[in-house]
Amino acid sequence: MAAPYTPIQNIALRLPLNQPPTETVPYDLQRYYSRDVWVARQRAVLTKGSRYLKPRFEIIFCVFMLLALIAVPVTIYNVLLNVLPKQKHVVHLINGESITVDEEQFYAARAASAGAFLGIMLLGWLPFFLWKANGKRQVNNMLRKFSAEDAAVAGPGAQTPQWSMKMPGIGSKAIHLIISYPRPIAATAYAPGAQLPPYLVNPPSDAAAGGFYAPYMAPGQAPATHPAGIPLYNQNDEKIPDYSGPTSDLYLPHEKEGFEDVKV
Repeated sequence: MAAPYTPIQNIALRLPLNQPPTETVPYDLQRYYSRDVWVARQRAVLTKGSRYLKPRFEIIFCVFMLLALIAVPVTIYNVLLNVLPKQKHVVHLINGESITVDEEQFYAARAASAGAFLGIMLLGWLPFFLWKANGKRQVNNMLRKFSAEDAAVAGPGAQTPQWSMKMPGIGSKAIHLIISYPRPIAATAYAPGAQLPPYLVNPPSDAAAGGFYAPYMAPGQAPATHPAGIPLYNQNDEKIPDYSGPTSDLYLPHEKEGFEDVKV
């Protein structure tokens, strides 16, 4: 028999590089992690992920590469256009005369300019993005170990949170994580056995008013019986008398009675 489908909830966690990890565990994750484990995992992610986040260096590198992508191809095109030897082409006119035309090497200069552009892209940007992708892979390998530890503690067949890291952006000063976990049962008073927050299941402060509140029922627990006489608006305690018609014909008209003459 297949396991029942459980909706998945996502939490986006942002870890700034220049701030300490937060000690507050999200409410839905408190059943999985203690405060010490929560802080230790954030610190481990920051230690490994900060090696691949260099905001100042990344911004300077990107500005330099953008300028190089524009300046280098333009410079190469202008230099080669003047350096390459011009080819002489003889043109014969209609009147039989011939003139010599110098053809500049436009296509060769443009091809060299396009090659310089592609070379900068491959030699400059490609290693940069490979460095970023390697950082994401290293952190995600560590996060998969976190998920394996959670699965070992929870036991076979249990669903546990899954951690993943987003691709670090250029000039980013924080690490962005996505934590996917099984969505808990919605807290509602209309479903018996629902997982309610602790501030809703506590008894009222007035002991005399306790009988007017329906007690919390755990899964598999039989409904509690209420003492007689308390109006809980149900069919057991509140008795509604059956409907009965009028006992006399005082308000019913009769055809046999005479009519009173009224002068107008």
